[in-house]
Amino acid sequence: MRVRSVSFSVLICLALCGPVALYLAERAGAAVPLWLTSEDANYLSGSEESANVAAVATLEGFETKAFQAAVETEVSAHVPAKASALLATAAWQRGAITASNVLFGWECYPTFYDSGIVDIPSESRLAEIAKKADEDITACARRVAAGMDALGREFPDRRFFVYLSPDTLNVSGTPTEGLVSNPLTYEGIQALFEEQDGAFQMIDGDVGYGDFKGQWFSTDHHWNNAGAYAAYCRIASALGFGDELLKPEGEVVYDEPAFYGALARQGLVTGYSDRIADYAFRDFPNLTVSINGNAASEEDVVHREMYAEGGWDANRYANRYAEYYHGDKGLIEFGNPDAPTDAELLIVTDSNSNSMERWLVAHYRTTYALDPRHASVTVGDFLEKHDGVTDVVFIMREANLLYETTEEALALS
Repeated sequence: MRVRSVSFSVLICLALCGPVALYLAERAGAAVPLWLTSEDANYLSGSEESANVAAVATLEGFETKAFQAAVETEVSAHVPAKASALLATAAWQRGAITASNVLFGWECYPTFYDSGIVDIPSESRLAEIAKKADEDITACARRVAAGMDALGREFPDRRFFVYLSPDTLNVSGTPTEGLVSNPLTYEGIQALFEEQDGAFQMIDGDVGYGDFKGQWFSTDHHWNNAGAYAAYCRIASALGFGDELLKPEGEVVYDEPAFYGALARQGLVTGYSDRIADYAFRDFPNLTVSINGNAASEEDVVHREMYAEGGWDANRYANRYAEYYHGDKGLIEFGNPDAPTDAELLIVTDSNSNSMERWLVAHYRTTYALDPRHASVTVGDFLEKHDGVTDVVFIMREANLLYETTEEALALS
């Protein structure tokens, strides 16, 4: 009994001392392996890396529990090998779920208990569980659609388009439809928008699940290179450039680094991964770029040189989609001096356009990519200040299109 008690006490002491030892080692500048730190875990869980404990080490901080929260965050950020523990726990839970599924034969099932991500083993891919078409999301869709209709009426000299990017939540035929009652489908969202009189045009972006599997990453909610190009073709054709579409002459596929997308990170699955790819075009125009008003370059929006030189993030769970293309920005302005027209395009977007906006740029003298999640200006105010804009295209997935930031961006000036 004494040996057992001593052993248990030693384990408890090691567990308590681990965060302290790791904290001191990092502060001393020691070279600590990434797998031992919580950097991997922060990528996987989306948690904060650290907190400023000293700033809230006051009586007020203690009373409001800000101090306790900061200490908890700091301790959590220094739990040794936290990522390995997260992955191991999810793996044994997934093993139990897989074993129990022998009795039921579901095509897909959660990656761990209470996970919102499901594993589709027969396809070696992951998916998000479909949403319910409840009253709140239906009402939000109607408000956003009404806002777009009102915006189109306020600026009758501009053309307005909406391209809803499908994902595993709503694409036609997704296996997760059968996991919930009354799922929110792509067709259902389109129907809600088409209730409006039509001061904007919906561009159909839906694809069958069979095509979807080849055009979206297997571990991420974004489209891959093929899907981005297919979306570009649909959007550019709707804008009137069907006879002038860019034609790829080759594709570059980066065997390294492996891309563990958002679904893999959230689902704590490392058995599947993707690869980043990009198309090459002959006679692609030379573009000018500015980001949030600061001069930039094409390399800042597509990091070809960095990838060719192997300069990617060493963390295996880094967001390769944002890393290769670009992270989300409030406003990117593209200039195309070789454009055959003076027309200007405004793309109101989320991260889905990051991989293909430069292709639409080829058809306009100036193109703006505005992300309402990172910009404070409304679309109406922006159009008032940029009277050269002739076309406006909303390119978003449902999670951001039907969201408060989009509603705020649609507020009329």
